[in-house]
Amino acid sequence: MRTSKLSLSRRRVLRAAGYTIALPMFASLRDAPFVHEVRGSEPEREPSAAERQQPNRFCCIFFPNGVSLPPAGHPAHNDWHWFPHTVGRDYVLTRPLEPLAKLRDELTILSGLSHPAMRTSIAHLTADSFLTGADSSREYTNSISLDQLISKHLGTHTRFPSLTLSSDGGVGTPGRTQTLSFSASGRPIPSLSQPRAIFNRLFGIEKQSLAEQRRQFGRQQSILDNVMEETAALGRDLSAADRQRLDEYTTSVREIEKRLASADRWLDVQRPSVDPADFELAATPRDDVEAYIRVIYDLMFVAFLTDSTRSITYQITSEDAKGIGDRFPSVIGLPGHHSLSHGTASEKGYENWARYDHFLTTQFAYFLDRLRSTADPFQQGSLLDHTSVLYGCSTSRTHQAVNYPLILAGGKAMGFAHGSHLRFDESRHRLSDLYVTLLQQFGIEVDRFADSTTSLHEVLDA
Repeated sequence: MRTSKLSLSRRRVLRAAGYTIALPMFASLRDAPFVHEVRGSEPEREPSAAERQQPNRFCCIFFPNGVSLPPAGHPAHNDWHWFPHTVGRDYVLTRPLEPLAKLRDELTILSGLSHPAMRTSIAHLTADSFLTGADSSREYTNSISLDQLISKHLGTHTRFPSLTLSSDGGVGTPGRTQTLSFSASGRPIPSLSQPRAIFNRLFGIEKQSLAEQRRQFGRQQSILDNVMEETAALGRDLSAADRQRLDEYTTSVREIEKRLASADRWLDVQRPSVDPADFELAATPRDDVEAYIRVIYDLMFVAFLTDSTRSITYQITSEDAKGIGDRFPSVIGLPGHHSLSHGTASEKGYENWARYDHFLTTQFAYFLDRLRSTADPFQQGSLLDHTSVLYGCSTSRTHQAVNYPLILAGGKAMGFAHGSHLRFDESRHRLSDLYVTLLQQFGIEVDRFADSTTSLHEVLDA
């Protein structure tokens, strides 16, 4: 039933495509009723046959709490410092990075890059900005993450535009988010953490028939179609700040519309046949840390192999001393990760921290080796040749948000050159400059991302 009176006596909740969005409260219409509606979004462009058969992929893997960086003169400096001590192609891997020895021609170690706006921020806030470059140092705000911008370009080609994973799962809280991915309106995208749930999302058999699924999509779309009709009238009675909040809300709704439309197109396409027995789906981060991290990597690998998605993020654990991943070092007999990062004054403090860095590097090398050892089923070369992988953290020495420890791997067929340690000047370069280069290598025509000022041609094949 239509009404001309606007009401905001209670918040409406929109549920569709696995998302829940509550209409924000508007200070300028505190006591008014509200009725809302949303119009259809722009149609997605159908991918060409060539685009379907020549996929390029992006993956980001994040770990928290910085890395072991014993200062010059310390007994652990030469061996246990995360960054190599020299630059160029002749650099020597230090012990935390030794598991990458057989892969050094497939990767580039980057030092000197960070997000300038977050350099003086509380370190635990920096993970939220790792893939967005947003300035949340004064007032919390965020923007679209790199993976989501890439998935906007690639997402129509696959059943899942992107896959967001973490060991903690869900969203977390602002400044302590448990996801690396943020939508176009800066909202955190919930992450999946349970291996069996991830497998079922990718390859599980739908319990509903196609007709039932289509009816469900129709019901969800009808909810969306009833959200924006009154928005223009409402906007006239809102303050400028509330109009901005309403615009953010409708942007989120349009994002859901696009996901619904994409999911509907894939209903008639059979999912890849993948045997769940090939994965340790019962692994949990509480019972077997190494098995858990590896099954997450295995699921990421097979998601790329089957072209189920071309954009994945995995937050090994959140930038928070209380997350489940703080206990991960116990797998090699060490105390909590956060304690390790603050325990460098103790005997072998830096070495113990670096031993956990080594453990994480070992798991990362396992993932890269799987990609490198597998032929790309859609084109010449390996999966790694057509997959750009960013691995790193948003803090360095004892949570300082400068000189992020970063590794860029893969993507040789996309124009990336590897085999070096590149050191950048923080006064001239920033992490967002690298993101511009990544976007451009995916064929996305941009010259800016967040606070970027240039691109990093140094990572490209001359």
